[in-house]
Amino acid sequence: MVRLAKYNEDSFIDSAINIAAQCGIGALSMASIASSAGEPIGSLYHRFDSRGTVLARAWLKVRADFRAHVLPHWESGNTWSAVEALLQWCRSKPAYARFMLQSDAAPDFGELSAQLHALVEQDQADYDAAFERCVQTLPPHLANPGNIVHFILIGAPVAIVKPFLSQEQTIPSCIDGMLRSSHDAVCHWASSSR
Repeated sequence: MVRLAKYNEDSFIDSAINIAAQCGIGALSMASIASSAGEPIGSLYHRFDSRGTVLARAWLKVRADFRAHVLPHWESGNTWSAVEALLQWCRSKPAYARFMLQSDAAPDFGELSAQLHALVEQDQADYDAAFERCVQTLPPHLANPGNIVHFILIGAPVAIVKPFLSQEQTIPSCIDGMLRSSHDAVCHWASSSR
């Protein structure tokens, strides 16, 4: 009879996501991940060679979920739809949102295998491409359109939802109206600015 492993890689990755979401990425250690998963540390090392590897896999899992739910709206150029999708994602996946919204860039993973490093690089390239497609939808006369799109899609929404996420509070519905007003004002300014 084949003995099945009680814990798989996903249980460790999910533990890493939850620890980072609650305590910050700096709180992640191999010991804390194993303890959170309820598994001996040797079992964790049997599957992952370092903290950086677990962190990179957790980062890629969260980003893949974000990419599936939010980035299609970036690519379509529908900026308000993209903001709505971000709000919905933050509300439905608060632990993922707290994990990812700790920083704009990928954490320092340290040394990664060539394969995992390539996956992290491809993930960033996919984000950059989606963002650039959204930038291309703005009027061509604008100076620094990337800054405008960053403010609309990331800067304003993150600034507003981050305090609620960091305190594990529900994001109130009034936030949608605030962001819609900000979004529309910036878009109006961008379309009329010469």
